[in-house]
Amino acid sequence: MLKFKRRIASACLSLVFTASFASAETWVCEFNDSTRRGTIPQKVVFELRPDGSALVMDPYLVHTDQAPKLAKFVKNTSSKLRVRWRVDDMPFNGGLASDMDFSLVHDKARNKAFITLNLPSFDNRDSGTGSCEVAK
Repeated sequence: MLKFKRRIASACLSLVFTASFASAETWVCEFNDSTRRGTIPQKVVFELRPDGSALVMDPYLVHTDQAPKLAKFVKNTSSKLRVRWRVDDMPFNGGLASDMDFSLVHDKARNKAFITLNLPSFDNRDSGTGSCEVAK
């Protein structure tokens, strides 16, 4: 568990460090509520780039040794931040694997974040709430 936490911290720091040189904006979102399936990540990091794209890092990408992902969809306005990304082939118990499709909406004025997870191979959904802030 300690090794996993070091890996996610290292990945997050790498995104923050990269963002400072590229004039990108890095957001850190935390989800503290426990969900019934326990599939919502506790922390997600987004590097919003000047060209409108975003790199995403979450614990599932770290666990499967995947590099930060280019988001499938990004919309960043003065009031909301919306990002969608996919974790490919996440292994589950019993040798099964599924893609994990995440969607995050952050209401900047209220500092409320809502995340949804869809597991298309298992026809399951999960969701959670939290908050986001710009990394310093």
